[in-house]
Amino acid sequence: MEQKKLIEHLSEFVTEKRLQTFHKVLENRTKYISVVLEDIFQTHNASAVLRTCECYGIQDIYTIENQNNFIPNSEVDMGSSKWLTLKI
Repeated sequence: MEQKKLIEHLSEFVTEKRLQTFHKVLENRTKYISVVLEDIFQTHNASAVLRTCECYGIQDIYTIENQNNFIPNSEVDMGSSKWLTLKI
């Protein structure tokens, strides 16, 4: 419920067109496809995958850490990880 109030409050600060764009993008997100990353050891590669998933509307990213920790590089993912559901 708190999240809904926050969204309503913040919606007052964007244009109607921008708000419609947000809703359109969210409607096109998919949970029918998930990406699984296992033991990614190069942070730039992990981050590039996140950026690509966000671009294609894939919501859920699962990581398996047997030998390497999943550590995205914020300079490479360019904020895309904020919009994804990472399940580490």
